[in-house]
Amino acid sequence: MLLAAGLAVGIALAGAAWWWIGSSGSDTPVAWARLGTADVHALTFDPSDADRLLFGHHDGLLATTDGGRSWQPTALTGSDAMNVARLSGERLQIAGHEVYLESTDGGATWAPVPNNLPGLDLHAFAVDPDDADRAWAFAVGHGLFRTDNAGRDWELLDPNNWGALTAYRRGGVTVLAAIGPEGLVRSRDGGTTWEPMAYPGAPLAAMVAAPDGSVLYAATAAGIRRSTDEGATWSDTGFAIQALAIAVAPSDPDVVAAVDQQTLFYRSSDGGMTWPPSGS
Repeated sequence: MLLAAGLAVGIALAGAAWWWIGSSGSDTPVAWARLGTADVHALTFDPSDADRLLFGHHDGLLATTDGGRSWQPTALTGSDAMNVARLSGERLQIAGHEVYLESTDGGATWAPVPNNLPGLDLHAFAVDPDDADRAWAFAVGHGLFRTDNAGRDWELLDPNNWGALTAYRRGGVTVLAAIGPEGLVRSRDGGTTWEPMAYPGAPLAAMVAAPDGSVLYAATAAGIRRSTDEGATWSDTGFAIQALAIAVAPSDPDVVAAVDQQTLFYRSSDGGMTWPPSGS
């Protein structure tokens, strides 16, 4: 097959084969796969294998074991995986619209998490990288909550609207970053008190941090931006497309992946500066 100069062809599986042609210019992100779901929500790496990722959407989970080149449905279908969290080992939780489920076998089977939340329309969720039993969640209409026993019991922290939660460790302390009632904020005491962070400059859809806090990534309407000083300043990356889901590999903070509005999956190995085609 002959390819026109400057074009690259990608093939991936997400239940069926597809073809996508895009620019291969060094400064233009090139998609590895089209996920083909009705919506875009959550993306997360396996902490021990950067080639394994999970993607959450309204109808369940997709999984990849080859870095994002091909995707397959998992055992979880028909449930809203708006948030996907790896607690530890084979233990996973998903939270979404009236959904809060847990798996202890890597996603093969799922069961409801018994809890005392006043509502299960969970639009944001983050797990402490130093304590898998501690997490934070925003329940729509009820506020921001914290749990210290893997979701069984929750304490209300703030009754207002919150979003884009992420947690990381810095200086021996777990730091929670979030979009709160007063903008982008950070807490060093589990969500009791908050301090402002610099806004990345455009409406923000998602935010993620490396577990050690060395880098934060923000998916904004103007593209992906990154911070290496805990959100004091932000810089552009080579991704100027609006992404709706973003993830950073726990094993390497320079490995970052994103999914855009068209459900196209992209991957970078240099902190988001370039997004080359698969295999390059």
